[in-house]
Amino acid sequence: MSAESALRRAWAADGPLAELVLWPLTLLSGLFAAGAALRGAAYNVGLLPREALGVPVISVGNLAVGGTGKTPTVIALARALGADRRVGVLTRGYKGSARGPLLVSDGKELLSDPATAGDEAVLLARALPGVPVAVGAHRAAAGRLLLERAGADLLLLDDGFQHRALVRDADVVLVDGGGSPFGNGHLLPRGPLRESPCALARADAVLIRAAGEESPALEAVRGYTAAHVGGVHVRAAGVTDGAGRPADSLSGVPVLAAAGIARPERFQATLAGTGARVVEFVPYPDHVAYTAADAAHLTERARAAGAEAVAVTAKDAVKLGPLWPEGGPPLRVLEVALAFDDPGLVDEIAAVADARFAARA
Repeated sequence: MSAESALRRAWAADGPLAELVLWPLTLLSGLFAAGAALRGAAYNVGLLPREALGVPVISVGNLAVGGTGKTPTVIALARALGADRRVGVLTRGYKGSARGPLLVSDGKELLSDPATAGDEAVLLARALPGVPVAVGAHRAAAGRLLLERAGADLLLLDDGFQHRALVRDADVVLVDGGGSPFGNGHLLPRGPLRESPCALARADAVLIRAAGEESPALEAVRGYTAAHVGGVHVRAAGVTDGAGRPADSLSGVPVLAAAGIARPERFQATLAGTGARVVEFVPYPDHVAYTAADAAHLTERARAAGAEAVAVTAKDAVKLGPLWPEGGPPLRVLEVALAFDDPGLVDEIAAVADARFAARA
């Protein structure tokens, strides 16, 4: 188990043992919190510069490290907004080897690969034909590159809530709708939070991935936001197997599952919902760089376990698909499609972004 995986387990654990493990990190969390507060204040008063682009920018982010469905949400927003305007996507390109800004897709063809651009950037480009995608740690530079080479009249900034160096015109923040929307309540490294929950007051929309109308997450968020956000949820609208078939086509099918994501238990729960019979689950580190040996190993384990297919996430499939051995068990890709329970929400977010952009233009 990697140090990162062990830390994530400790964050999710309860009881005195978890406290004993995490307590030495309390001082570091205090320093992190102080640094984050000073940085935010410096941006607020103009001591740290912020760059603006020539089109409205909508950020999609969260408070905690790990998966809260940012990528599916960006895809859903891009598809909804793309009906009326040319949308582009900016993302960091995490775990990609590219140095400096890189155009991953010009909206016509894929121009890079997961090793160079990062798995999430390639997933976004493949899921959004016609939408240009650019990566770069310096998101303003990536945005300028995208606008120059591909063009767009609105940009979506993936994982951008803490990226204050780029001026955005609307902030959408995702919160986990499970039992612990803010993890163990501590900032990094003692907990998973990058900012205190009170930072939600900066958000224009808070989207909760929840199954019911009311949830502990919704009540917690209401307590930390200045605005009333009840009823704004992100829900799983459906899960497909990557070939356009409903994922319940896996019902009763023995599968080996593999996932290299921040929260593999989420994928296990998704599989359970399809009725698939998971004979073995193989977790990998988040953003793992799969090799041909990994693909061969998974096919061998699947055959040994009597699995009829290997089930993976869309992010894993971006890297595993090209490596999959010919004649191996079929690779079944589960894709989660998200829908907003308020049909007017996307238009409201876009209207906020347009108004703010017009005011500062």
